Amino acid sequence: MKNWWVANWWVAVGVVGALVVPSAASAQTLIIDNTDSAPSFVLTGNDWTTWGSLGFGFDSGDSDYHYLSHTVGGSDRRGTATWTPDLPTAGVWEISTWWRKTENRTDDADHYVTDGAGGSTHIVLNQQGDGASGWVVLGQFTCTAGLGGCSVELDGTDDDQSDAANAVKFELVSASVPGDDDDDDDVVDPCESQEPGVYIQEAWAGSVSGSDWTTTGAAQGAPDGAESQTPNVDAGEYLRGAGYLLCDPDGDETITGVELEVLARTQYASGPYALNLSLHGGGASSVSFTGTTAQWRTVDVTSDLGTWTWAAAQALQATVELDSQPGGNRDSDAWVDAFRLRVTYEVPEPPPSDDDDATDPPVDDDDSTEPPTDDDDSTEADDDDDSTEADDDDSAEPTPAPDPAELDSDSSSAVPPSSGCAQTLDSGASLALLGLLVATGLRVRRRR
Repeated sequence: MKNWWVANWWVAVGVVGALVVPSAASAQTLIIDNTDSAPSFVLTGNDWTTWGSLGFGFDSGDSDYHYLSHTVGGSDRRGTATWTPDLPTAGVWEISTWWRKTENRTDDADHYVTDGAGGSTHIVLNQQGDGASGWVVLGQFTCTAGLGGCSVELDGTDDDQSDAANAVKFELVSASVPGDDDDDDDVVDPCESQEPGVYIQEAWAGSVSGSDWTTTGAAQGAPDGAESQTPNVDAGEYLRGAGYLLCDPDGDETITGVELEVLARTQYASGPYALNLSLHGGGASSVSFTGTTAQWRTVDVTSDLGTWTWAAAQALQATVELDSQPGGNRDSDAWVDAFRLRVTYEVPEPPPSDDDDATDPPVDDDDSTEPPTDDDDSTEADDDDDSTEADDDDSAEPTPAPDPAELDSDSSSAVPPSSGCAQTLDSGASLALLGLLVATGLRVRRRR
């Protein structure tokens, strides 16, 4: 009996089909900070300066920002800052930026947003003022899934003022596939049979437990900004997400990939309080990660089992715990917003069907057991001629004898192709005589 879990949201991705997105996906948010490492955040040029302290960033945990100084560095003041997310879902994303205003900031901050189709949109912002800018929306853009599905570049090379680079936020508005008309007919119910193709089913953790983590329930369900926190990550402490509700579709699908993901961040990514966390599903596969902005971290656990079933995937538990403290000190916090399970499966092509059963003999319009038929029945009289009268087309009429010259002198017999009787005359003369007699008899009969 198939499972019928309906309390969950689903994503189905067809290689040649449609992408169906849960409405809860609109809560997906990624923030890239200036402290994140490449390729998420990249600076070019030598004139960038780091400044700030706690409270200077986009939230209480963000401690600093970069700015392209008009007094520090080379006279050319050339440099760019680029934010490149690893988007989990294709669709329309709202992109916003955050910076700290000052009086000497530029009033001509050139931002270039590259969308999923490679198009570039130029947005100019005035960064002058006093205090935090708040999140300033650059617009909504269609992005593809994966690293570089969209990106934002700040080009600070065109004036002698300072350009600030801190954080860029990507919020999913609606998921789609380029060219999709959002037709409801494209929606795939994973609990029903599906067309051949490759799909992804997605589920959030229905329950979260932990050791020395606070507000564990905040990490349940889809991302919503509420986070479970540990005030100081030590060995043996963990946060675990479970209760993933999957649906076993009708059919003979095969699970080809299983991934666990966590939306998490750490207090420090470098320095004496640097913190590395690990994510695993209880098997050998794991991933180590760090970063001061909440990002999806993924571990592929497909190799943990030789063959996956829906029940085995649903029983998975994603565990976040200490990996290492490379800075040496142990006073570092961590936060988790959500856990996610992604199962990739393939619906095979049906076996080929043939209207003609291979076990049946081929059928011919003319039954091989019946003698061939002719439009003019040899036993049936012609409609216009008397049944005793010979007809030009009647197969009962004698076949003219062949020309003796055409017969092979070595042949002892010949059978006219349309005759049912074998001729046994031994010579061309006899055949000719027979033909003469037949022809004479026909002429005599017709004169009557």
